Amino acid sequence: MSATQYIQSLPAHDIVRYVSGESYHGKSTPFEGAPRKHPYDSQRILLIPSPFENPHVIYEFLMADVLHAEELQSVVTEKGDNLQIIRLWIRNESVGLKMEPFRVEPKRR
Repeated sequence: MSATQYIQSLPAHDIVRYVSGESYHGKSTPFEGAPRKHPYDSQRILLIPSPFENPHVIYEFLMADVLHAEELQSVVTEKGDNLQIIRLWIRNESVGLKMEPFRVEPKRR
């Protein structure tokens, strides 16, 4: 199974977080994309900013660093699957991971 198929097979993440607007503006940075459950750590969330592009860039954040979540839109794929696009407000100065696939090529001399 390719990495793309694996990420797409992960279940969507159901985030429910209600916070007043003043508590996250100025204290966090927004990231948009399709949420996915982390494959083995329930304390983390994966966010795919451009789910229809290949290769995917994937962000990983701790759930504790999510100050607010907003539903932006719902997109239907060619297969008829519903894909939720959200905006996550991530605490400033927190540590996240940005994963980007690449092709390994021999060094040129």
